[in-house]
Amino acid sequence: MSNNNEPIRVKSNLSASQNFQQRNNRKRNENSFAQKEVDIKAFVIAPEGYEAFMFGIYFITIPYLVGLAFLYLFVAQASFSHFLNFKISSYFVIWMIGYEVVAVTILAMIAYAFAKSFKSVV
Repeated sequence: MSNNNEPIRVKSNLSASQNFQQRNNRKRNENSFAQKEVDIKAFVIAPEGYEAFMFGIYFITIPYLVGLAFLYLFVAQASFSHFLNFKISSYFVIWMIGYEVVAVTILAMIAYAFAKSFKSVV
């Protein structure tokens, strides 16, 4: 062992380091997942000017219908006779079940899009 206190020098060429810097700068300049804009009109079917009304209709009906489908398929095991035993008139309870299913589905889609954004960067 030597007591040489000089820093370790790595031999590399200038073009390799510049290439590395250019690749990193390109990655930094691209929009990240959080900076991308979302166009809501791509997801909502609504006439021009009635978007707020349609959001209200979607907010009321979609979770209720998804809740009914969840109860029929998973709780009643697709048996109509078992499904009739539920109190269908309890709108709010069925809506809450559907809301949770829709929320989990949307969060899973967001997580998938986030994971997919890493693949496009590399």
